[in-house]
Amino acid sequence: MFITPDKMDGKRISYDYVVQQYEIQRLLQGHPLIALSNICKEITSGIRVKKEYYTDKNGYKIIAPGDIRNEIIYINELKVIQPEVVKEKDIINSGDILITASGKSGQVIYVNEALEGCVVTSDIIKITLRDRDKGIRLYSFLKSSIGQMLLNSIKIGILNKIFVEDVENLLIPENFDTYQEDCSYDSTGYAEAEKLYRSAENIFYRVFDYKGEEKNLKHFYVTEYLDSHRLDPEYYSNFYTELYRVIHNNFDDVKWEELGELVEIKKADKPEISENQIVKYFLLADIDPNFSIIKETHEDFYDNLSNRMRYVVRRGEIVTAKGGSATGTKGHATALITEKFDGLVTTDALYNLVPRRINPYYLLFLFKQPIILNQINMFTKGTIYKLIQRKDFEKIRIPRLSLDIENSIADTVRADLEEQIADKMMNYLSVLQNKF
Repeated sequence: MFITPDKMDGKRISYDYVVQQYEIQRLLQGHPLIALSNICKEITSGIRVKKEYYTDKNGYKIIAPGDIRNEIIYINELKVIQPEVVKEKDIINSGDILITASGKSGQVIYVNEALEGCVVTSDIIKITLRDRDKGIRLYSFLKSSIGQMLLNSIKIGILNKIFVEDVENLLIPENFDTYQEDCSYDSTGYAEAEKLYRSAENIFYRVFDYKGEEKNLKHFYVTEYLDSHRLDPEYYSNFYTELYRVIHNNFDDVKWEELGELVEIKKADKPEISENQIVKYFLLADIDPNFSIIKETHEDFYDNLSNRMRYVVRRGEIVTAKGGSATGTKGHATALITEKFDGLVTTDALYNLVPRRINPYYLLFLFKQPIILNQINMFTKGTIYKLIQRKDFEKIRIPRLSLDIENSIADTVRADLEEQIADKMMNYLSVLQNKF
């Protein structure tokens, strides 16, 4: 490719930048261009947060670049800052567009009803259009391949920083709202999914009071819990926590049963599959812990697979991680096997659960809550590689509510998983794979 001097910028001489600019000019040829600021009411960054701004009381939920994973914001995991340090410009509203300015810069988020009223940090740029109804179209344009090229073209330095001034001066097609591109992701799906999941949590926490906010003890004495197989102080400290008190007390509306009484945990036996048979399979890394779905599958001759591929999963079963650094944390991987994944092979790095006396969707919900995750963390052994053994896993105590309440939670989670997240997320991943 030969680039003429008139197509070059003396301030930017990198090969990638020049080639990208050439492609932008080619794609936008014949389209009248306007500066992004011309159609905006405001383009600004958010609040520069100090440590002392955070609070565990009422305030504003705040979004930082680190809270965005796969261009999704998980509202329930956001930190809260004091209301007195927030300015009106820091608050986001439905129809706004967010662009990450540092870290993994250039990510684009459409602000829906679920995000309205949150605030953003100084590492996120907020775009407020004069005509908010065009927000979804500008979002689609910036998500398109040409939009991503434009954002890449204004990244500065080895940290790929994006500045407000450069976003303001960004030249986009005047007809951006009708500009034809290949971005087909429906951003409204996540808003509905978030509402559904929050409604499930609202049902649960109206009855159940534990959210895992206890503080770690610095001093304690062990008198009756000694186990010759456990010499680590962290294990014994759990017996003096709010978690231990809660799971060993029955309340008016909450009873407790051990996981092993409610599910069958399948044995990790090598299935009877011919070595020359082509099988579909998934690994622990193929589970999205945020959506509780299997995001990717693979295909190969069974003889080529690891000896650890020991489960054939069936519809309605649940798989959950038995080890790894994320075990017992918010990143703990759990997924429900839907019809699409029935009969796939998977690894013994997972526990394969067959629900017997509990609704699988209610159980799936619990595996994302502190009451279960903190128990898993309590039982794990190892520092470099955390592992929860089967005998300990079976002892996890499950809160049993009334059948009506459990079914209400289960029905909401089912709608969230099957109707809103699974299909849309798979479509989104497909779009990303096709683009990149």
